[in-house]
Amino acid sequence: MDGKVAIAGVGYSQIARSTGRSEGSLAVEACTNALADAGLTIDDVDGISVWPDRTSSVFEGPSISYMHRALGMKTTNFWQAYGSGPGQLSSIVGAAHAIVAGAASTVVCFRAHLRQEQRFYVPGGASAAGNPAAGDQAFKAPYGVPAGTPRFALWAQRQAHEYGVTDEDRGELVLLTRDHAQLNPRAVWHGKPLTMDDYLSSDLISSPLRILDCDMPVDGAVAVVLTRAENAPDLRSAPAIIRSVGHASGPTLDYDIWPDMTHMGSRYAAERLWAGTDLKPADVDVAQIYDGFSTLALAWLQDMGFVHQREVGDWLRAGNGRLGSSMPICTDGGQLGGGRLHAFGKVAEAVLQLRGECGPRQVPGAEVSLVCAGGGPAATTFLLTK
Repeated sequence: MDGKVAIAGVGYSQIARSTGRSEGSLAVEACTNALADAGLTIDDVDGISVWPDRTSSVFEGPSISYMHRALGMKTTNFWQAYGSGPGQLSSIVGAAHAIVAGAASTVVCFRAHLRQEQRFYVPGGASAAGNPAAGDQAFKAPYGVPAGTPRFALWAQRQAHEYGVTDEDRGELVLLTRDHAQLNPRAVWHGKPLTMDDYLSSDLISSPLRILDCDMPVDGAVAVVLTRAENAPDLRSAPAIIRSVGHASGPTLDYDIWPDMTHMGSRYAAERLWAGTDLKPADVDVAQIYDGFSTLALAWLQDMGFVHQREVGDWLRAGNGRLGSSMPICTDGGQLGGGRLHAFGKVAEAVLQLRGECGPRQVPGAEVSLVCAGGGPAATTFLLTK
């Protein structure tokens, strides 16, 4: 993979708490903007990839066939829904592998979604609002752990028990993302600075996670265009080059019987990432750490080799991870402060940082950028350079 694939362009749609638009219109806007950013047209594209699909995930988005038609694609040598492995960025990794293998030359990858609720009910129970708790959910939903916050609260409890991670440690991460969001015009959280008292007084959703530990649902789409690295001189914008990929789950694919909740699939993804490059954690200039929940970001920081979870609170309180430090993280406000874009926003931010196009949140001289996505067993990470 090293040096063979370039991220040629990135594009955003309108992003807001509620846009009143369809997923398809947001996806088309993001893809069109990404192609324009790369200086390409849809006629240059021979592949399309989306995460997720409508059958394998609780999340939804426009179908491949809809996007093929809406974008006006004429030639399709490669198409992929959901991706080739764990984590939200599996569709990008699959597209990169397709390019390396010669199955495609240029692939547009996108994620589009509307903010949504997922409700489950137990068949035969008093309420029948939502989706029936069938299959695995029949053993989870009745106990209040269908997905999301209650699921990862169990992991957060284990972090606290084993490593002494405190509410204030998670709060430091939340405050960092909210501060960075103030410098990002796309972010949904703007206004007065968030204080630790604000965080500690926010509502508990599933102990120990508060509502501010959870990423903010938004309407929006992000697209990235991948192409062969030798095409880089012909692109409108300076591309980012993929140097290494870590893509792994670990001992099981099941969140609920994971054998050791002191770490996540990110540990195994990190091992693969660092094994594929001569670069080391100390070489990373800026890191887009996955923060679907604050507790996940703390685990990623440990598993990637930046800091031990016993020390992550002190590390953050010392100013590490913030703009101006040696390795800023979540520079666009992350998903906690900027809005949930399912890690596609992290790829776009990583590319823009390498280009030097992030304005007041720009990390000076950034040459090596890290992207992380996923929680629990699902994990994807890749390393980009200018």
